[in-house]
Amino acid sequence: MPDRLNDPVPGAQYSLMAEYSYLVLYLPRGTSRDAARRILTDHAEYGDWELARLRLNADGSRQATLRRQVIRSVRTL
Repeated sequence: MPDRLNDPVPGAQYSLMAEYSYLVLYLPRGTSRDAARRILTDHAEYGDWELARLRLNADGSRQATLRRQVIRSVRTL
């Protein structure tokens, strides 16, 4: 059996890393933690997003980076 990394099969396609789509949300300074949690929960629940990074800026605003995996369909014909 060939090793996928060192001895690939000719003509085969391998996907070693997942491909993601990113969404950056800016939450202004006056946004409460509860409101921010609700916004992020809605995106996760209904849009299949997951939290990749949450940054709290010096002015009190938040920048949330969400990601979701891109699923590419493969033609079978």
